[in-house]
Amino acid sequence: MSGRLDGKVAIITGGTSGIGEAAVHRFVAEGARVVVGARGEAAGQRQVDEIGSGSMAFLPTDMTDPESVRELVGYTVERFGAPSILYSNAGEYLHATATETDAGSWQHILDVNLSGPFYLVKYGLPHLIDAGGGSIILTASELGLVGSRASVAYCAAKGGVVNMTRALAVDCKGTGVRVNCLAPGPIDTPLLRRGFAASGDAEAAWDRQTKPLLIERIGRPDEIAEAALFLASEASSYVSGAVLVVDGGATAWYGF
Repeated sequence: MSGRLDGKVAIITGGTSGIGEAAVHRFVAEGARVVVGARGEAAGQRQVDEIGSGSMAFLPTDMTDPESVRELVGYTVERFGAPSILYSNAGEYLHATATETDAGSWQHILDVNLSGPFYLVKYGLPHLIDAGGGSIILTASELGLVGSRASVAYCAAKGGVVNMTRALAVDCKGTGVRVNCLAPGPIDTPLLRRGFAASGDAEAAWDRQTKPLLIERIGRPDEIAEAALFLASEASSYVSGAVLVVDGGATAWYGF
């Protein structure tokens, strides 16, 4: 039985933990060959050992450095051939209000969450166009759609990803390349747990985050990986410029 991504080459950034790691396993299971770009070399090598070098490769990548991202794309072309799927999933959160956020931290959050996806598209898109089409998936967040306390830099960056997705989709008209973004809600990942810990009371933060969820639980990484698979595959052949919200219903209501 053929997989939904048979013969496809995918780049997944931030693919060594959480949502990205779940997506790597899901994409490989559906027949893709995947190159992961992330900072964690030990985690990346562990993944290669688990999955096998015939289906996956890893390159240490700094998403805030355009040259590092360009090298990731070039390495992918050399290792497996031109990519037809770009999945930008690297992200970093900062728990701080505007007055608590120094200029360096502000810039860093924008660099990781907004500039990094831009660099991946900048260097990866020409290969998708030359191949006659493909799928680009950018990870935003429910916090790119609504505000949240002490999250100003993260909200700003993820809001930028949402509208960057639309602009890229417009630019890709007629190329065969579809551009969409995922807006996950609270998902049980190391990033979420670090954010809860930074609040000073992780247990209270977990309960507070769960309360507005219509599905009444924190989501799982594999649930977002399934949504990413939909956007990467031909199942979403008529979808471009869209924001797919997978947030347990959090943004559907006021909470009372």
